[in-house]
Amino acid sequence: MHYQHRYHAGNFADVFKHVLLIGLLDALNAKPAPWAFLDTHAGAGRYRWDDEALARTGEVEGGARRVLAAEGLTGWLALYASRVRDDPFMLPGSPAIADTMRRQDDRLMLCENAPAVVETLRAEMRGPGIAVHQRDGYGAWALLPPAEKRGLVLVDPAFEARDELDQMLTFAKQAVGRFAHGIYAFWYPVKSQHSVDRFARRLAQQVGRDVVDARLHIEAPRDGRMCGCGLAILNPPWAFAQALPDALRALQAVLAQDRSAAHHIEHHTP
Repeated sequence: MHYQHRYHAGNFADVFKHVLLIGLLDALNAKPAPWAFLDTHAGAGRYRWDDEALARTGEVEGGARRVLAAEGLTGWLALYASRVRDDPFMLPGSPAIADTMRRQDDRLMLCENAPAVVETLRAEMRGPGIAVHQRDGYGAWALLPPAEKRGLVLVDPAFEARDELDQMLTFAKQAVGRFAHGIYAFWYPVKSQHSVDRFARRLAQQVGRDVVDARLHIEAPRDGRMCGCGLAILNPPWAFAQALPDALRALQAVLAQDRSAAHHIEHHTP
């Protein structure tokens, strides 16, 4: 069955990804020049809080609802919480988060391949500066470079294929060949340490760019379930890298499921 994100929207991995996405776009907003955001696997854009799919998995309880119940939030996590609170009926996905961060001349390019999801995405994400493309996300490198010459590319596949990490590496080489100075963020799940340990190092070596690898574990690994996730950022902005440790500490404090929860950051050079 084709992956449906509506069952997993707002889970801990979504919170992690969206908080760091806010940090990356905040860094781009530090300069007045416009930017473009390319989301290769955009999903539906927004998700209904009352969708029975959310209740069926209950994953949102350990993610967005924990954030909403937390007190004293600061920084990127506070910005995320404010965006979740803005709409009592809809939970924001990555496109909607990016839309709240963009300025008048900034632009969103949203790619999705599933026809039914594309229909929802087009209904949810409309207006000047937003373009929805029905296409395989791994072919979205053809949309680069953006006219703005500044931007962020988010690569967040469903990880249905066994070779997903290799596909991301292939995409990175194609995309960087066209848009060398863009910022790229590659999300990945963590089910076992071994499966993902080499990804960020290979990314830096094969593409020839600096990579910051941020990872959050919410619980001890068990039964092959996702116990954490990571974001490998290629060409990370300096201001983002400086603020990242505080953001990960805050995420761990809010999302931890047991005493095994941890976070770490690795820096890789070509």
